[in-house]
Amino acid sequence: MNPATPRPVAPRRRDPRGTAARIRAAARRLFLEKGYEATAMDAVAAAAPVSKRTLYQHFSSKAELFGAVIDEAWSHFTRAPMLPSDTTGDPRAVLRAYVGRLTEHWDRPDVIPLLRLVIAEAPRFPELSHAYFAAGKEPAVKGLSAYLASLAGEGRLAPGLDPQLAAAQFLGAIKEPLFWPRVLGVPAAFDGAEAMERAIDTVLRQG
Repeated sequence: MNPATPRPVAPRRRDPRGTAARIRAAARRLFLEKGYEATAMDAVAAAAPVSKRTLYQHFSSKAELFGAVIDEAWSHFTRAPMLPSDTTGDPRAVLRAYVGRLTEHWDRPDVIPLLRLVIAEAPRFPELSHAYFAAGKEPAVKGLSAYLASLAGEGRLAPGLDPQLAAAQFLGAIKEPLFWPRVLGVPAAFDGAEAMERAIDTVLRQG
């Protein structure tokens, strides 16, 4: 692993005093106010407030701390099951609910600002992109791919469908009209409900 790449976020240990949560909150605020490069670990410790020793006991580097902040931002989407473990329900209803959870996630106050930060600073700090991909984007695509693969295995999708490609295309069809206007701060050019239904039609081969 590249030494600049944040380590995978470990399961959160017991923290009865909420120290790690305070550190993450302080770091998130400073990252968004000052940017990644300009945020020093000393400043995070002062804002938490904790000693530098305590800070490094919880997070060994700024890259690891940023990864934890991103993981927390995505946790509202990824911690709960993203899709059902079986295919007994109506796939259209399942995918509608999935898109609904995605849009709720995008509307959380720190999610898009953190993505803008990643986009702005990743050319100099590629570890930010690695953290964002590992914490959210990769699990989202894998979960959707697994669900589509289950549908395909039961003959409920078109023969020969590549579930991973179909998942990526579905997410692209959703994000272009619903997500990127949020990121860019411009009005949406398409009706969100219609865009969702057309994307579902495509992935289920009903349109």
